[in-house]
Amino acid sequence: MPTTDSETQPATNNQNIHRFAVILAGGSGTRLWPLSRSAKPKQLLALNGDETLLQQTAKRLLPLVTPQNIVTVVHQDYQFEVAGQLLAVSPALADNLLIEPIGRNTLPAIAWASATIHAKDPEALIGVFSSDHAIANQKEFEAVWLSAESAAAEGFISLFGMTPDHPATGYGYIHAQSEPLKPLQPCPGFSRNVYEVLKFTEKPDEETARTYLQQGGYYWNGGIFVFRAIELLDRLAQFQPEIHQTLGQLMATPCKSAKVEHYQCFPDLSIDYGLLENSNRVAVVPANIGWSDLGNWEAIYQQLDKDKTGNLAHGDILNLDSKDNLLWSDHGVLATLGIQNLAVIQTRDATLVCSRDRAQDLKEIVSLVKAHYPELAELHKTVTRPWGSYTVLEEGPHFKVKRIVVNPGAKLSMQMHYHRAEHWVVISGTAKVSVGEAEIYLEANQSTYISKTQKHRLENPGRIPVEIIEIQSGQYLGEDDIVRFDDIYGRIQKSTI
Repeated sequence: MPTTDSETQPATNNQNIHRFAVILAGGSGTRLWPLSRSAKPKQLLALNGDETLLQQTAKRLLPLVTPQNIVTVVHQDYQFEVAGQLLAVSPALADNLLIEPIGRNTLPAIAWASATIHAKDPEALIGVFSSDHAIANQKEFEAVWLSAESAAAEGFISLFGMTPDHPATGYGYIHAQSEPLKPLQPCPGFSRNVYEVLKFTEKPDEETARTYLQQGGYYWNGGIFVFRAIELLDRLAQFQPEIHQTLGQLMATPCKSAKVEHYQCFPDLSIDYGLLENSNRVAVVPANIGWSDLGNWEAIYQQLDKDKTGNLAHGDILNLDSKDNLLWSDHGVLATLGIQNLAVIQTRDATLVCSRDRAQDLKEIVSLVKAHYPELAELHKTVTRPWGSYTVLEEGPHFKVKRIVVNPGAKLSMQMHYHRAEHWVVISGTAKVSVGEAEIYLEANQSTYISKTQKHRLENPGRIPVEIIEIQSGQYLGEDDIVRFDDIYGRIQKSTI
């Protein structure tokens, strides 16, 4: 079992250790709807503090690995948002992205990152971390990582085994040998038990999970891995030769953005199914690190602080005779009267009300939302773009009103629309507007009109954000009514603004 904090003394970054880290920043989870949506999943949200889960993950790694040695794998739909969030942590993080053109689960992402790191350093020891988890005990996290490295250095693929505290049915379980692995050569300054894995069990029923807790030696699989890069590539060649071959084609012309024709040849396969369950020499380190995957609203409720009546309140909340509820408002006042054990989540355009004990079944209601209101499952009213953001303030037949914010030095694509005209009113900052061959500068309270089929561009040449109100009018106002002629973000073939 894990040692106490007083027995562990995590080392600082050791120059003799070829330590790298991979952050998996893909995924479009729906279990935190309506806050998490496919265009802005939970890793890009601030759920348990002022920083997003992605930013928390990056900061968690920095005590043991330099930012230049951290690689983030991200779907192309999130690349600009991820880069912007990582830039706020360290510029080097934002420069070190691998961009997937399509989602292909964890094994292809980990394989590509591992091959990229191996090409840079054949002796690399890699830790792989999800971007959407919460970890409360940083010191213990570092100690477990170093222990996992000690096994990885001897050829094991090591996992963090999260110490279970209740019979959870939503996690996979790792069954460990009863005796620790010997001999190991842990990093100086601490010692810790590491166990060989006997088997993996996927999401058991509650009775089976309760049995696991009673027996001991079972741990939750938190999806954190540590291994030598060459070891992972060798096992790919042995157990997944087609992936290994495709990876070779992808690496033949190394780049940060994978081509669709290469990436679509990868199967949709997790590292657990594709590699670990077929391998020997897999180890687990018991990890009592205050871990949560924040996978649903009930997990959020359990993770965050409650008031004396058991209510978790986020935002503008008014309670009367209500207890044991999760109450979350991102827009407007949320008032409750005499309710109990509910999750109530309010955003600008959607509200969820459900029993807390049904929070893990949210995929069913999201499927219903997708069928009737598909935009509510994909986008928020505020949408982040590489140049800034826009918020839909009002819309109806043949009109839409947006607030557009353009970051300093950023500009939208040179574009035109077939079906809509636009009227722009500057609220703050100085906007440079190109219409056809003409260029004009607009300041607060000044405006301009863009007719249908006119080529135009909005740019911020200044040092403060430009904010404008855009009024669209026309027979069709879809975001795909855009023809791009020039775009500094490489989106000429894309169909969103």
